[in-house]
Amino acid sequence: MLIDELWELQQLQLDYRQKERLLQELDLSSSLRKKIAETQEQLAELQSQLETFRAEEVKIAQKLEDITTKVHEASARLGKEEMSEDKVQKLEAKMKKLTQDKEKHEEAQSRNFHDRQNVDDQIRATQLMAEKLRKELDSIPQSDAASKAAVKKSLPALLKEIETRKSKLPLDAKLIFENLSDKFSGAPIARVTSSTCDYCHVRLSARTLFSLRNGEEKGSHAGNLIRCEICGKILYAGSGDRE
Repeated sequence: MLIDELWELQQLQLDYRQKERLLQELDLSSSLRKKIAETQEQLAELQSQLETFRAEEVKIAQKLEDITTKVHEASARLGKEEMSEDKVQKLEAKMKKLTQDKEKHEEAQSRNFHDRQNVDDQIRATQLMAEKLRKELDSIPQSDAASKAAVKKSLPALLKEIETRKSKLPLDAKLIFENLSDKFSGAPIARVTSSTCDYCHVRLSARTLFSLRNGEEKGSHAGNLIRCEICGKILYAGSGDRE
């Protein structure tokens, strides 16, 4: 019967689309692995930058500590020792230079802190991105190169079989099937189980069920194809609904 031919054709179409999706997922899997590797490289570079900033932070802190000690020592000498005016001027000049050096290193410390914070933020963002990419990769079915090649090799023959079967259909049936295939992602037919459309899950009317049984019995004409009153799919009766 026509409906049986169409049902088998739908199974071939769905098989073809599933294999196409599998190939797309395998390509996506490869792309994700590449992105994860790039992210890991970026993360390693950022970690290296962070270590450099931390080392510089220690050096600046040590230098500030040394300068602060020298300023305190000079200040103490200036307050306690009896010195000539010339020595006082030299000591004050030294203190001024030390103070300027301290301010310079404090500015450097501030810049280093903000740069380190920026790298810290980039590291957290990169880690989150890597985790997201890994989760996305884990959600994709994994397959080796041989399996991918086998799937890819099977597609032309499968497509040829689909086109051959379509060419043998009555023209009106072929047009209906193809239009509904476009609308329903390759699955224009819904099975009827316990008097219910499996696609929209609506119980079919007695009139539709009567037409379905009699229509399937009449043969290979598109006019005998029964459509669901709700979703519009072609209906295919299970054995229980054909009795």
